[in-house]
Amino acid sequence: TGQMDPGTMTADDMSSMAPADMGSATAADMEAMPADAMGGMSADMMEAMPADAMGGMDADMMSAMPADAMGGMDADMMSAMPADAMGGMDAPMVANMPADAMEAISSDQMGAMTPDASAVMDAAGSSDAMSAMDGAMSGDMAAGAAMDVNPADAAMGQAMDSAMDQGGAPAPGPGADPGADPAGADIVDPAMDDGPKDDDQGGGLAG
Repeated sequence: TGQMDPGTMTADDMSSMAPADMGSATAADMEAMPADAMGGMSADMMEAMPADAMGGMDADMMSAMPADAMGGMDADMMSAMPADAMGGMDAPMVANMPADAMEAISSDQMGAMTPDASAVMDAAGSSDAMSAMDGAMSGDMAAGAAMDVNPADAAMGQAMDSAMDQGGAPAPGPGADPGADPAGADIVDPAMDDGPKDDDQGGGLAG
């Protein structure tokens, strides 16, 4: 933290620092710092702080930190933070935490969190899980619908629909000329032929 004595820092001293100045902070610096000095911490300052510096944090320091400062947290910083320090984290702080930092919270850290902070974690986890589940179900339903359409079944259904529309005539096959007569349409059944016979004398009445 440069030439400033961490043990004498105040919130005003902290807020007057450039974010880059936190890049030299160590866990020992943070441990020596009065808890209320963290009231001057910003998200930019948190982001500039080395991850291992979080090892010097405790619950009182966390509770003194502005909620929006948590926006500078990342997964490595969360992993380096002592579990009991999570006892100083409240719901607004958790709500401001980036997703990757939230995912890095250990079971011990979860156990040290206050009920309201844990509730925000649970809600965020449930929301993510539901979103993932909805996405997976939508994909499965779309894939299932695509698999259910059998080309042969679809062709058979089309032929049957066409036959019903045409009074029972079969639908033309692929590539057939729709205007052509059906096969066999010019064949006449002799039994049904009403034309004149050889012994027919014209069909007139005898005079």
